[in-house]
Amino acid sequence: MAARATISLGRQARAHLAADRRVMAWIIVAAAAGVAGIGQAGGSKAVFLAGALVVGGMVAVLAPQLLLALYLVAGGLKSAPYLSGIPVDLTLLTAGCVILAVLARALKPDGIPPFQPATFLAIGLAALVVLGVLWSPAPDLALDKALRFETFTMVAFFAPLVLLRTPAELKRLAIFVVLFSLLIALTAVPGKAPNQPLTIAGGESEIELALYASAGLVAAAGYLALTRGSRWRILWLIPAAVLAKTVLAAGSRGVLLGVAAALLLIGIQAIARTRAKGAPIVVMVVAIATVGLFGGQIAGPAAVQKYQGLLFSSDTSTDLGKRNYLLDEGVALALAHPMGLGTSGYEAKTHEAYPHNAFAEVAAEQGIIGLGLLAGLIGASLWATRKARDGPLSPESIFAGGLLLVVVADAMVSQTFTQFRELWFAMGLAIAVRGIGWGDKAPGRGRLPLSRMPRSASPRAPAAI
Repeated sequence: MAARATISLGRQARAHLAADRRVMAWIIVAAAAGVAGIGQAGGSKAVFLAGALVVGGMVAVLAPQLLLALYLVAGGLKSAPYLSGIPVDLTLLTAGCVILAVLARALKPDGIPPFQPATFLAIGLAALVVLGVLWSPAPDLALDKALRFETFTMVAFFAPLVLLRTPAELKRLAIFVVLFSLLIALTAVPGKAPNQPLTIAGGESEIELALYASAGLVAAAGYLALTRGSRWRILWLIPAAVLAKTVLAAGSRGVLLGVAAALLLIGIQAIARTRAKGAPIVVMVVAIATVGLFGGQIAGPAAVQKYQGLLFSSDTSTDLGKRNYLLDEGVALALAHPMGLGTSGYEAKTHEAYPHNAFAEVAAEQGIIGLGLLAGLIGASLWATRKARDGPLSPESIFAGGLLLVVVADAMVSQTFTQFRELWFAMGLAIAVRGIGWGDKAPGRGRLPLSRMPRSASPRAPAAI
């Protein structure tokens, strides 16, 4: 008894010491943030960077999911007037902090998870983009594109594989994504051009606004509202409704179609996974009725500028119709060069940045091999969402699958696949979901959940005599 009491006291002492260390660490973070604020207010870049690096390094260990969420939405925040005084690019700063977080986790025991086979498809495509610089008709453009892809984009893909290992870590990421998405949505402003009903503050992109809002929407409705453990989880539908309104008012038709498909899938899966099916059915019916009856008022100017007679119209004078020639040029180049023009080959030949279709771009520049790798990676990611620990109806699976639907839909009508880090993050998240929660230490290792234990290994089974 005395020995057990001593062990118990020792554990309590270690727990208190760990808690005290975390409190002290957050105090240091607050102090460093104050230093960065002083540097920003005083116009001193060196002071700001010193404080920001300390904050980033500490948070990389304490809350890496916060850094990952901030990195995903950095493009929607860095142009905002309230951040205009930051003397360094927010995307670059957060990317460096996420890399620090990945390295810090990788140095821990079992810090690097077993690679899933789908991961090698991404590595193969990354290698092909780099090799494509060698035969590109525009080497300077190709080198810049390849460097951005190998750094900013690949960080978004690999970070979930290392930083999201448990349901608690995924939940923290989802909460931060919702909070940052709400910040972007609530500070959105009317666009300057007629075809931009609502844009991010300080920016000129309604597509970015819709994308960032959709990420928070899927995280709130497809994960946080479905995760067990709190009777108040239904309240996450409130920020989901705010973000859904923002997506509708932004006027990005590609994102809107992806969100509609994702929410339909989330609703069906929510009904299938719950015993009391009345609540999710009521929520779906109310949501559909609200959009059907009041969709025009909710969308505001976007109802006339972007949706009325345009969403399913065959009129080639619309924005979607005007983009058709970009896609046609990409397809023509892909057919004429089955092995690919090389990285940035599309831009060199057409003097347009990208064809607004990920498959057309990769086929034109990386050929049929690149097309096969990208299509295979997207397909493998969608399949991976069905392999979560608790099955395809688990909140983790629903979250990853819903987000992947949104970004893949947008990748087919907009974006360039080499810089669309939301797409690559969604694929990395889908692959990471397969390992989340499988063991106490690392995915694929440790004990299996009771539902998948062999009968002889069940705790209820009698011991062998």
